[in-house]
Amino acid sequence: MSVPVAYTSIILIWSTTPLAISWSNDSLSPEAAVGLRMGIAALIGYGVLCVMRIPLVWSAEARRTYASSLMGVFGAMFCTYHAASYIPSGLISVLFALAPVCSNLFASLLLGRADFSVQRWVSFAVSFTGLSIICLDDWVIYGDGWIGVLLLLAAVCLYSLGGVLVQRASYHGHPLSITVGTLVSSMPLFIGAWWLFDGQVPVFEWHSPSPWAVLYLAVFGSLIGFAAYFFIVRTLGATAVAMVTLVTPVLALIFGNVLNGEQLTLQIVSGTACVLLGLILYYRWGSQVGQSLDNGVSSDTVVDDTLIKPADRAV
Repeated sequence: MSVPVAYTSIILIWSTTPLAISWSNDSLSPEAAVGLRMGIAALIGYGVLCVMRIPLVWSAEARRTYASSLMGVFGAMFCTYHAASYIPSGLISVLFALAPVCSNLFASLLLGRADFSVQRWVSFAVSFTGLSIICLDDWVIYGDGWIGVLLLLAAVCLYSLGGVLVQRASYHGHPLSITVGTLVSSMPLFIGAWWLFDGQVPVFEWHSPSPWAVLYLAVFGSLIGFAAYFFIVRTLGATAVAMVTLVTPVLALIFGNVLNGEQLTLQIVSGTACVLLGLILYYRWGSQVGQSLDNGVSSDTVVDDTLIKPADRAV
């Protein structure tokens, strides 16, 4: 895989994932849609492990890592799929852009080695102001959008916390093995959630975008996107991935508007711009951390704002 192909793949996959999540809920329940996505991804991933002769480890240390990753895979995904029923798909990417900030906060609290200076608190305040502007939009105040926002904020926190806990576990297994191990471990939870909240056998309506969106998310969102992510991190460094998170929210909003007819109000655009401005300041003031990674510090031992080793990136 070449660097341009990998970089372009990440941008396109992360930009279209929110819309695909929204489409997967079209004729399937959120529980069925996310459960099928993860189940298909686990099967394909296991097949890839067999072909590449990468062992799927079930040691005590590996199981602890899988358990930590479940916050991001099951907890964050469950909340995200339900949030997609209440808010425009583009806002999923906007709010998930705050994940590096949340990751750094959790790393500071749990690991005591994250850099959160006064300048970064200022940048966080700028992004939070943008989030507040978005939440003051009419669809949040007078509709059920606030439910989606709260669910998505919970998803971002769970995703970030899970990533920090994975780093604390310090398990140095193969990334694909960790991904598949976590996906396999998450299946009882997804099946249980489907049984409790849905319980209906999914009916595939092939004229609906749902089955195709599920397949897209399983293959591209959960596997190819993950492989491209780690390739870019190891080739160009974590700072390069940080730049992707500044582009994908804008593209996600455009895709949602053009392909799904989602309204872009002035407040949503203004709030998104404010969130991204805060993130730009955040990354700029933390560039020394990114430079240390790019100069050869191991991505498995450093807790960086952009490199919280995920088992499955939500968006």
